[in-house]
Amino acid sequence: MKRIILNMIVLILKIIYAPLKLLKVKNKVVYISRQSNKETLDFSLIRKKMEEVYPEIQNVILTKKIEDGIFNKIGYAFHMIRQMYHISTSKVVILDGYCIVASALKHKKETKIIQIWHALGAIKKFGYQSIGTEAGTDKLTAKIMCMHKNYDYVLAPSKITATHFKEAFGVQDEQIKYIGLPRIDYILTKDEQVNKRLYGEYPELKEKINILYVPTFRKGEKIQLDELVEKINTDKYNLIIKIHPLDIENYKYKERNGVIYDKYFSSYDWLKIVDRVITDYSSLAMETALLDIPVYFYTYDIEKYKKNPGLNFDFENEEIGKYVALNVEDLLKKIEEKYDHNILNTFVSKYVSVNKNNCVEELIQFMKENILMKGRI
Repeated sequence: MKRIILNMIVLILKIIYAPLKLLKVKNKVVYISRQSNKETLDFSLIRKKMEEVYPEIQNVILTKKIEDGIFNKIGYAFHMIRQMYHISTSKVVILDGYCIVASALKHKKETKIIQIWHALGAIKKFGYQSIGTEAGTDKLTAKIMCMHKNYDYVLAPSKITATHFKEAFGVQDEQIKYIGLPRIDYILTKDEQVNKRLYGEYPELKEKINILYVPTFRKGEKIQLDELVEKINTDKYNLIIKIHPLDIENYKYKERNGVIYDKYFSSYDWLKIVDRVITDYSSLAMETALLDIPVYFYTYDIEKYKKNPGLNFDFENEEIGKYVALNVEDLLKKIEEKYDHNILNTFVSKYVSVNKNNCVEELIQFMKENILMKGRI
């Protein structure tokens, strides 16, 4: 039954898309994401630069999450028709995740799809790497829905990450382009206005050492926060906790002076002022290392993650594994010790080896030379 339903969905999409493919391709770039209901940081940085450098090129942002509920699903179905229209009339399609219509349908030759992905690395396995696991897609769905097909180019920040992306997306060496994510530009740029807003919202940040904790989204499982909140020395530290919106709304966490549960600023904003970062299986570790900020891995459930969805990152044998903690006591002990920044520099050089200057301009230059200049610009 599942096979029949999925095949019917794809057939309906093909029928709707057929007349749309007759429309003329324009000098247009469409940006599609299921990661957010608003324009993402990467998309915003590219779009603004495109509008500055090439105002004659149209930019269209299509960001919408697939949310629970029958009406939300129906709404997303109509949104997919918008996606099909803009894909059929665009020279460039930029994705930061899997897009059903981009992968399941056959597109015009002059339309090129660039997958920039929504993470700077791939500590957790995903895509074709995680097929068959509880957190991954089942093999039947992946096959019928053509998961991660049709990518002409995939951005990767290093050869190691490219290896993971080739496995996850099922792409070849020639499809990989070693260009940094646009967000690198934002991370490495000082912004006094952001700092002013952070200190304005949380004046206590000026009084202590600030530690940002960004745990991975765990799909409704209660994140183990209480013990860390109870035991951290709040006379010395502010603990800023950035929980995924779907997690922080589901649970009532322990309140304590010196502990901030932030809902207003992005992790990338926080990186501009924090002194330490705690994460687990997130590529935020690579992004933090770009700024030479000490990063710690609090991986209390690592054995589970090794099995589901699996890990690309060998925490035990990586040099930065020195800063992996399986419990709160060990984590707090490591935070008190002197940090070895040579290890951090080795880590970031290994996983973000691309040119880190003007990533947005480099991506736009690539699009200009390889896609946009093949027509009129």
